[in-house]
Order: sequence, then structure tokens, then C-alpha cells
Amino acid sequence: MWFKIDYHSPTPVYEQIKERIKENILSNNLKEGDFLPSIRGLAQDIKVNLNTVSRAYRELEFEGYITAQKGVGYIINKTNSDIIEDEILEDFKKIINRVFRSNISKNKVIKIIDEVYDGGE
Repeated sequence: MWFKIDYHSPTPVYEQIKERIKENILSNNLKEGDFLPSIRGLAQDIKVNLNTVSRAYRELEFEGYITAQKGVGYIINKTNSDIIEDEILEDFKKIINRVFRSNISKNKVIKIIDEVYDGGE
């Protein structure tokens, strides 16, 4: 499987699918012209309803990341990785603001960032 879903996360599965695809585009694992798995195939791989994958793909298409090609499948569009990076950083900023309002120390935040960058999750 090319990415994992956290079924215990409060984030809806379709949103996780979208984010994993965007992350794969940003890291160049998915490039312009690459095909995504079929809706049915991905739904079977990650054991979710077809409608869940369909919604993720539909939203990615609306946002301009992918295009449906009749009889062929979904293909990655030429994307500007700066746009994806800006989205991620904006989400990060919201989380940092929440952490700040919760009076969590800057040192704790920096320690977590260092841990992630030094060893993954």
C-alpha cells in the first residue's frame, strides 16, 4: 500500500486520503502525468467505502490537483508545490497558535519539531 490511513484519527478518512496524495505530490512520489489507483482499487486497499475515495478524488479534482480522464482514470496535474507547501504551513501555523493559547512552552514545541525532523514521527 502506498500510504496508510489512521482509522482512529478524528480527521475524516477522505481528508486523510487527500492529504496523503498532496504529501506524495509535494515529495515528488507522484508527478505530473502519474495515475492514481482506481477508486475501487484504493477503496479495497485501505478498506473503506467507494464513496469515501470518490469524495477525496472529487475534491482533489475540484482543487486542481488531479483530472479524471474518461476510460483511463485519474491523473496528476502539473501542480505548484509551493501552493501545497503554503497550505501545510498555514495548517501548522494554526496548530502553533492553538499550542500558544494553551500555554505550552516554546521549548516543548521545538523539542517535538527536532524529534520529528531527526527521526520521523
